[in-house]
Amino acid sequence: MPSPCCTASHIIDSRFFAGGYGTEESRQVFCDYRRMQRWLTVEVALAQCQADLGIIPVYATTALTNTAHLELLDVSAIKNDIATTGHSLIPLLRAWQRVAGEEAGQFIHFGATTQDIQDTAQSLELRDITAILLRDLGDIIKVLAELADKHRDLVTIGRSHGQHALPTTMGLKMASWLDETLRNFNRLLSCQERLLVAQLFGGVGTMAALSEQGITLLNRFAETLGLSAPLSCWHASRDRLAEFVSVLALLTGGLARIANEVCQLARNEIGELAEPFSFGQIGSTTMPHKKNPELCEQVVVLARLVKANAATAFDTLCNEHERDYRAVRLEWVALTEASIFSCAAVHLTKSILAGLAINKVRIKENLDRFSVLVSTEALMFLLGEKIGKQSAHALIYEASVIGTGPDQEELLNRLISSPEVSRHFTRENLEEAIAPRRHIGLSGTIIDRVLAHVTTVPQLQTTPSLCRLRGTRICCEQLS
Repeated sequence: MPSPCCTASHIIDSRFFAGGYGTEESRQVFCDYRRMQRWLTVEVALAQCQADLGIIPVYATTALTNTAHLELLDVSAIKNDIATTGHSLIPLLRAWQRVAGEEAGQFIHFGATTQDIQDTAQSLELRDITAILLRDLGDIIKVLAELADKHRDLVTIGRSHGQHALPTTMGLKMASWLDETLRNFNRLLSCQERLLVAQLFGGVGTMAALSEQGITLLNRFAETLGLSAPLSCWHASRDRLAEFVSVLALLTGGLARIANEVCQLARNEIGELAEPFSFGQIGSTTMPHKKNPELCEQVVVLARLVKANAATAFDTLCNEHERDYRAVRLEWVALTEASIFSCAAVHLTKSILAGLAINKVRIKENLDRFSVLVSTEALMFLLGEKIGKQSAHALIYEASVIGTGPDQEELLNRLISSPEVSRHFTRENLEEAIAPRRHIGLSGTIIDRVLAHVTTVPQLQTTPSLCRLRGTRICCEQLS
């Protein structure tokens, strides 16, 4: 019996592994049938606006509106016609004209060019994607704010260059995650203002086929679709899309930093944080004990893939003359992949943070074990009051790094045995000075500053609009 086969060859659409690379919600935005239905929706909006302005007859618009539904069209014929013509839109328009009737069909796509329709529809796709991302980022921000506040006083070891550094708090670490996520939330909001625009300028951007009412029609067309009207044609000017994918790269890169930190602190020798784990998950075919941080690793993978798509998006900026489809065809890949990967990244990050395990016992054990070594800055300033800061630095440096490095007791013994130290301090003075909780600085104040900023973002006080998927009753399976 031959092996079963399907055409879902891209990892995004894999019947087995798609869950790690996208969400069903985001994949539906770019579904072939929804994309074609969206083109019809844009065409109808154009016809209705033209009828309102007397450019085409009302009866034609009525017929076009009533028939602009993909389930009424011969999809197989469209597919075959695309293969024959090599054109992405004409086969759809021909199929629509056959259903709408010869007379009304003469007013289909009146005065527009293909890229006007497809660029406008793409803006609608990206409006849906930004709605999904803003909604889920809002959820992440709320969880991070709760975590930062809850663990504001949980003292832990701060690390730099992969080594123990100074005491900090888990709340401050999470406030840093929150602050960056807030910036990316605002970047996405700001980007929307430039990204979500209509396109209706004709073959070379002059509006020559739209008569003197071109600008009026553009404004009405954009308003009807809930988009903004651009000042000029952007057929060959793709900076809006490149900016959007760049924002996605920043956004997912920030989520990757969170995921990577959880991954690193989940190491067996550290054991302070861990992603959610449930019985039945298997980490290895050969090592039954493994609990791999695969959710965190996948967020990093997705961020790298989005970054790669950002490079592709920048390749769309250099176009020839008034129109160049090489940019558009790159966008069909880069925008789709970057959007779906980004939606997956925020979805996975929500899962990680919602079930984040914080091992307070292990955090305390690590802190107690290395409290002297992470408090050397405090010791340096304490000793510096009597012997000078630079002299104190040299003294603690020598006591800390000699040989293979001392443990806590050995370091204190070496310091107190120094005449320069024992002349001014007792061992009790040193032990009191190294208490980590005494050396978390303004952590609480900084956390409060970040938490206060959350309340200043109006869009976070209401749930962002859910994506407006313009559906069709036809199943995508029928396309194959």
